[in-house]
Amino acid sequence: MIAFLERVYIVEKIQAAEALVNVLTDWGVDHIYGIPGSSTNSLMKALKKNEDKIKYIQVRHEEGGALAASVDAKLTGKIGVCFGSGGPGHTHLINGMYDAKFDKVPMLVIAASTHSKNLTADYFQEMDPVPLYTDVSVYNRMVLNPIELPRVIDQAIRTAYRDRGVAVVHVPVDIGYTEIENTYTSSANAFEPTFPQHRQEDIHKALDLIKEAKRPVLFAGRGTHHAREELKAFSEKFKLPVILTFLGKGAMDDAHPNLMGQLGRLGSKPSMEAVEKTDLLIMIGAEYPFGRDYFDQSVKSIQVNIDPVALGKRLPSTLGIMGDSKAVMRDLIELGEEMPETNWLKANQINRVNWLNWIHTLEDSNEYPMRPEPIMKALNLLADDDAIFIIDVGNNVILSSRELMFTGKQKHTTSGTFATMGIGLPGGIAAKLSYPEREVFTLSGDGAMAMMMQELITQVKYKLPIINLVMANDSYGFIQVAQETENNETFGVDLLEVDYAKFAEAVGAKGYTARTYEEVYAAIEDAKKQDLPTVIDIKIANITHLPGHALVLDSENFSEESIEEFIAKFNVKEMPVLREILNSLED
Repeated sequence: MIAFLERVYIVEKIQAAEALVNVLTDWGVDHIYGIPGSSTNSLMKALKKNEDKIKYIQVRHEEGGALAASVDAKLTGKIGVCFGSGGPGHTHLINGMYDAKFDKVPMLVIAASTHSKNLTADYFQEMDPVPLYTDVSVYNRMVLNPIELPRVIDQAIRTAYRDRGVAVVHVPVDIGYTEIENTYTSSANAFEPTFPQHRQEDIHKALDLIKEAKRPVLFAGRGTHHAREELKAFSEKFKLPVILTFLGKGAMDDAHPNLMGQLGRLGSKPSMEAVEKTDLLIMIGAEYPFGRDYFDQSVKSIQVNIDPVALGKRLPSTLGIMGDSKAVMRDLIELGEEMPETNWLKANQINRVNWLNWIHTLEDSNEYPMRPEPIMKALNLLADDDAIFIIDVGNNVILSSRELMFTGKQKHTTSGTFATMGIGLPGGIAAKLSYPEREVFTLSGDGAMAMMMQELITQVKYKLPIINLVMANDSYGFIQVAQETENNETFGVDLLEVDYAKFAEAVGAKGYTARTYEEVYAAIEDAKKQDLPTVIDIKIANITHLPGHALVLDSENFSEESIEEFIAKFNVKEMPVLREILNSLED
């Protein structure tokens, strides 16, 4: 008699929430933000079991966690991950999710829910989160079969990367506790980001347009950060003045003579005048929300982007090229003939030098209360050459745009298109977690600081030596100017003075108060030596910045009286308009 033995395979079982965490770590996620609630208990158990693989960061508000996850993605290109508990946790996340949506970065949100038996029963904190997230998300699924949880998480991450947006997975607490077979293999190793291949005939069309143009301008965005050398070479070979979006700042050295700065209210005089005079706008890796406000809609344009939706979105496109900025510029450089020196570029370079000279006079101001510009001077002198700056929304963006002089090693970000205040402190957490060896600064006004100031406690809890600068002018200054312009009066913009240095000390950070340039310089010097978070509360004058988008300087467009009033208000010195500089070169 022959006996046949049946082979028995024993498959390990794990809780579904642990399978979820395994997928996260497969994709390289090493930290996750959130606040525990009863609906997150299964997830918290899985995170504790895997503390050696993934670090849980306990934020003090779910919005802070979502903003930090968004900044993770902006700085690293990797997906940012956060979670929230049922009900209030879901609604608190929404602001940071919209920041990721608007700036087109990948984010995964795990939206925990009450026990599945309580869904649709009007239970405590029970709500329907799926429609809540419909607009903000590129992927939005409720998991009711625990076996499917790791697969759905995997698919959510792939979709977030592909569509550069927010993926949401809803997980009832009991689903996370349920044991499933540990057999799922994620697709992380099979994923590789790719760019569309541009058509070679478009390169020749672009070169013809550039050759025909008399006053071309290169307008580049954050899609050129990986193409710094190509951007520089392209500008130099074809004699192009360059304007960068704020999120594109740093793609070319700020000291390069061809760089005009940024555009719009936060931007520079040379940038605005170059855009107004151009006959060919070459947009590369940029999707500028104010294009319809500042671009002549009849001007010829070459537009290069990996996103077909961006081509022609803000300006009618003479030639649209779907492709990677680095590859497109490389081909343009290789196939194009070098352009001769032009008065157009020379005039723009002179315009930029005049602008920088004027900026430096503001940085050297000894007025009291102090102007904010000297703060930027101190940062340029003291910040490490690979420092990371998280710029909160408000007047800080104007100052950083015009005066922080980047050389290519620094990183920075903000809430670019959604423009939510409060991103500073959470963003600093993300920056320091992702780049622990690099110096991190956050720059906030007192309005923005108050929105997420509780996240200083998070910085303290995790011993993150972040230098937080608060530029306190006792006002929502950016909005104050808008009200003065549109209403000829202000209402509701004044802020109560707060001692942010004392607040810092109260939560375990180190606080400084500064009222002069010397005190700012000394505080930054000392903060750089600390191994804990610091807050420098800088009391500044509530000034109105020169509006880069509304210049009153050209006598062809404005009366002498209006020009003199503008010059006196903003203390403008030795800045002839671009038209006058061009005329002087051509005479």
